[in-house]
Amino acid sequence: MRATLVHDILDRRARRSPHAVAVRKGDIAWTYCELRQLTLAYAAWLARQGVTRGDRILAVGSHAAAAVPAVYAASRLGAMYVVVSDQLRPYILDHIVADSEPRIVLVDGDPDRNVAKGLGHVPVHSFAEIPAATTARPPGGTPCLSVDPVSLIYTSGSTAMPKAVVSTHQQVLFAAHAIQSQLQYQHDDVVFCCLPLSFDYGLYQVFLAAMAGAELVLGDASDAGPPLLWCLRKHSVTVLPVVPSMAAALVMLLARAGPPPERLRMVTNTGAALPDQVAGRLEALVPGVAVFRMFGLTECKRVSILQPHENAVRPGSVGRALPGTEVFIVGDRGQRLPPGEVGELVVRGQHVMSGYWRAPDLTSARFRRDDLGGVALYTGDLCRLDTEGYLYFAGRRDELYKQRGFRISAVEVEAAAMDIPGVELAAVLPPAGDRGAILVAGGEITVAELHEQLAQRLENVRLPSGYHVLTALPLQPGGKVDKKALASILASPLTECVAR
Repeated sequence: MRATLVHDILDRRARRSPHAVAVRKGDIAWTYCELRQLTLAYAAWLARQGVTRGDRILAVGSHAAAAVPAVYAASRLGAMYVVVSDQLRPYILDHIVADSEPRIVLVDGDPDRNVAKGLGHVPVHSFAEIPAATTARPPGGTPCLSVDPVSLIYTSGSTAMPKAVVSTHQQVLFAAHAIQSQLQYQHDDVVFCCLPLSFDYGLYQVFLAAMAGAELVLGDASDAGPPLLWCLRKHSVTVLPVVPSMAAALVMLLARAGPPPERLRMVTNTGAALPDQVAGRLEALVPGVAVFRMFGLTECKRVSILQPHENAVRPGSVGRALPGTEVFIVGDRGQRLPPGEVGELVVRGQHVMSGYWRAPDLTSARFRRDDLGGVALYTGDLCRLDTEGYLYFAGRRDELYKQRGFRISAVEVEAAAMDIPGVELAAVLPPAGDRGAILVAGGEITVAELHEQLAQRLENVRLPSGYHVLTALPLQPGGKVDKKALASILASPLTECVAR
């Protein structure tokens, strides 16, 4: 019988593999049995603080090991977990607190130093205050239903402030099982995750590892850079979830630092498209590694996965829809489009989340009733399907722009730039005001080389009006380029943008 509540995953694994290591970070090495007991201790303590069904628990510390038992404890109480970064600006954190109205805020470290002031009446506690030992038993009865919400995940988008996607137990579990059916994590795997747990890609590593009985090693954001290869070797890592910037860094490290990690068997990617040449270099530098390209959105977790053996025969594809999922493409009038035509991606399935927290207008625009009585997610992503149902991402509506009378996709230009040797990351800023589109690259390349190489890959009408090379591009917590921050950097009087 399948789990119906999120913490059921842990309870079942603790019965099957009580002494296997569940979570490791630094000096911490919790077995599945210990982790389960810890979640009971957290739940008992939170209940004494007044947390009950439907409340929100805000966990500030997206790389904190203690966030893992906090998530499971929220599930036990019928509450909702809200994991956010401890690097958030006070302005954003205050917005999230006001929007989610948590019953309690938990932080990794000193609350006076780690949390913005002005949280009003919301009590703030350190994870360290929670006693690790308890004689408490699991709550009697069922504290909630599988259709009840269990998480709020804040995500950036077209709105000025982050918005929260509401997920039920049923939706989280369906998504996790569907992903596991394709990736097949194993009981002897060691999963290294230095992605933030505030990013659903990072958080779901907790669930996937527990489903398989694997060991999850948590890293910090800094581990995604120069220490990455050392971490993979130290922990004998077998599974590595990455975003493109991490994959590019790993390729560079492997090329410079000798033999690859002996046990690394799987690399997965989502968050942004993994360029073909980066995937190819990984496969060449780590013999036998399986590179899984995936596509997803917070609003439905995962849409599709491309199997590794299909990378060469389906270049540019992000795979076929997950089991139990339907995807199709619609035109401007909402009509379904035939294979090969680009339009808006629509997703149907049990993993389509419940909508946006306290945002009914935005929810009704993106989550619409279909002609079969279900809910379909209108993603805002521009995609196409081929005749065999393989999905190809073409960009977002807000990443299309007109230049010299032609419709240009920023994603297409960025992909071409990422194909250039020496370019580690690339981002296009669409035209604004009197200036044209600007291509910004990070890596070891000159502006002249960037322009020359891009001109060999794209027609003249698609070439940007300006070029710039930075040592590093600013990234969002999930690994995508932060284009707002990038625009601010280029707007600085100390920054010179080179036009062609």
